[in-house]
Amino acid sequence: MIEVEKNRISSTHGPLEIVEHIVKIPGAPMNVYSFLLDGVLIDTASPGLRTQFFEFIEHKTVDHVLHTHFHEDHISNTAEVIQKFGIEAYIHPISVTKTTTKMRLPRYRQNVWGPPPTPFTSHAYSSTFASKNSVWDIIPTPGHTEDHVALYNRQHGYLFTGDLFVTPKPKIVLVDENILATMASLEKVQKLDFDTMICHHAGVLENGQALIDMKLNYLKELQYRVQKFMNEGLDVFEITKTIFPKQYPIVEHSNSEWSAMHMIRVFMNNG
Repeated sequence: MIEVEKNRISSTHGPLEIVEHIVKIPGAPMNVYSFLLDGVLIDTASPGLRTQFFEFIEHKTVDHVLHTHFHEDHISNTAEVIQKFGIEAYIHPISVTKTTTKMRLPRYRQNVWGPPPTPFTSHAYSSTFASKNSVWDIIPTPGHTEDHVALYNRQHGYLFTGDLFVTPKPKIVLVDENILATMASLEKVQKLDFDTMICHHAGVLENGQALIDMKLNYLKELQYRVQKFMNEGLDVFEITKTIFPKQYPIVEHSNSEWSAMHMIRVFMNNG
């Protein structure tokens, strides 16, 4: 059993209201955020954070729920939000049917985030979304998941990146992530006119363009190194150990659902 401590911090950034959930896991502390802007609630945290989450939104005006993707730390209180506020929730079209069925989660993810979320009815995104005072561009950004989207608020120039960015130098990813698709998605959002990037695991980040450049350059260098070692005859295990010699506890806890090897494998198979 993974021992988990939980805390919550509320803050603001201009008109943006922020709740930061701090999940302390031995060897792998994590933060997960939800955001409220112009009546739009972006992602709803995990069921294990339900008390802290509802303390944040208890006396706020929520008109809509937008999701960046179908993962338990982003959608898990949506059913209760819909019930409380009588509103609609939106997600990528390919995940509309998924939200109506019970999510299956590995035991370690339930230990971290809580039990599977309550199913809910969702609506499919179109290319834009209108709230009371803003227009939002819905930008498909696959990679972390196939259904991942970024949300661009035109009024404030904010780019909500979900789990597209997270860190400029990722060391591990989920087994079904496609790092090449992530790179293409980073290049897509790089063309937008924004400076403030709002990440659902790193919070509000200024100089967002520079940070995306940093991550793209890191991944391109990683891709080059993988190809070089592959040409020298190393296999996926040898390349992973050479580039990422450090052992991360989450790899063992997740039975390798999280691993650096998943990045290496994609680079090798698509070289």
